[in-house]
Amino acid sequence: MTDRTVDRVADSDWAVAATVALAGLGITVGSQLLVAAATLPLWYVAADVLGSDRSALVRVRRRVTVHDASSEGVDADEASRSDEGEEQITASPGATATVRTTVRNDGSETLVDLRVVDGVPDALPVVSGSPRACETLEPLETATLEYEVELRRGEHAFGDATVRTRDLTGTITDTWTAGVEGDDAVHCSPPVETVPPGDGTNEYAGEVPTDEGGSGLEFYAVREYEPGDPVRAIDWRRYAGTRELATVEYRAERSTRIVCIVDARPNQFRAATTDRVPAIERSADAAGRAFERLVAAGHPTGIVGIHEQGLTSVPPGTGPATRQEATDLLDAMRVPGYVAAARSQTGDPSTALLRSLPGDAQVYLFSSFVDDDPLELVEALRARGYGVRVVAPDVTADTADTATRLAALERGTRLARARATGARVLDWDRERPLGAVLRTVGGEVATR
Repeated sequence: MTDRTVDRVADSDWAVAATVALAGLGITVGSQLLVAAATLPLWYVAADVLGSDRSALVRVRRRVTVHDASSEGVDADEASRSDEGEEQITASPGATATVRTTVRNDGSETLVDLRVVDGVPDALPVVSGSPRACETLEPLETATLEYEVELRRGEHAFGDATVRTRDLTGTITDTWTAGVEGDDAVHCSPPVETVPPGDGTNEYAGEVPTDEGGSGLEFYAVREYEPGDPVRAIDWRRYAGTRELATVEYRAERSTRIVCIVDARPNQFRAATTDRVPAIERSADAAGRAFERLVAAGHPTGIVGIHEQGLTSVPPGTGPATRQEATDLLDAMRVPGYVAAARSQTGDPSTALLRSLPGDAQVYLFSSFVDDDPLELVEALRARGYGVRVVAPDVTADTADTATRLAALERGTRLARARATGARVLDWDRERPLGAVLRTVGGEVATR
């Protein structure tokens, strides 16, 4: 609790002057009412003196409940708290949290005019309720502020509560910041339990067969023996019958290469309302968490950011340099008109992407589909046999204006057309946690 600031309305100099003036006027005009009224300023001075040593005592406690439970029905409040400690709360960007801040009068006197403002983080917009309250509290009585905030990416710390009390006469105002017990921070980073890679241009998940011989399990071809071939690769049955040496080759396998494409064009920086998370924030978060899990599973993964002038990319890889480049690129995408330090290409984004994309790659596309460009990209990718998964943050929901509702209908049509190509598409509404989103979109897609 910080030092209190006490503002006093009463001032002895003006009170004496007002008393003399009113009393003189009353005597002059012969009004007993004015003479009696002359004593009122002195009562304010007396109230100031008598009440100057009284300090209100309040206790403030905060409870944050994150509405980010998985589809299995886990309690939202339990799901939001990590195993590391009661005060550590984690959630996905775009989720909402209900904040209940309780104020109790711990003093022995009634607080006739108690005003409280909770310390809401600047980056979290309040979407319903209010973090302010004005109450009258008897000793040991409590009052609760309840409001909802929309969570944004990052670590968000709640501040102390600002408390102000006034006495019965209104002459003394006592203001201070009160420490708050209970929850004091929210860590907003999407939990991704698993991001299973599906098929790319084949029907296998995980390891991708290739059109070349090498080590593996599936038969590929028989060729003439060459000096240096391993003994275990010799076709001994053929040798027994023909006395000719031949070498058996198996289809080579390698880890799936995956490319996460993030739509970072200017229209992705819009949201349904000014206090909602824009599509680029949600897309970049989802791509970042998918990248981390896929690389951890041993799959070379790259990032491509599509912007107005072309695209910026980090080629598939698993090493520390790839991870750092991917992190830098995803962070840069969140800034309108970004220019990333990673590899860049100018020109038509779709043409540049199709020219540089590995032939056996699987594609994850993150875009809100508010125009036709991402649909055309999906159609082009599927026409070339790429396995495509789409995660489409919905930025057209929860608004009543006609233009946005029309945009929502057009967006729904685009997603339906993308599904018709064989791409796996998930329409991501803001209430759905990211972990469930990526688990849903991680299934099998159509093959070449």
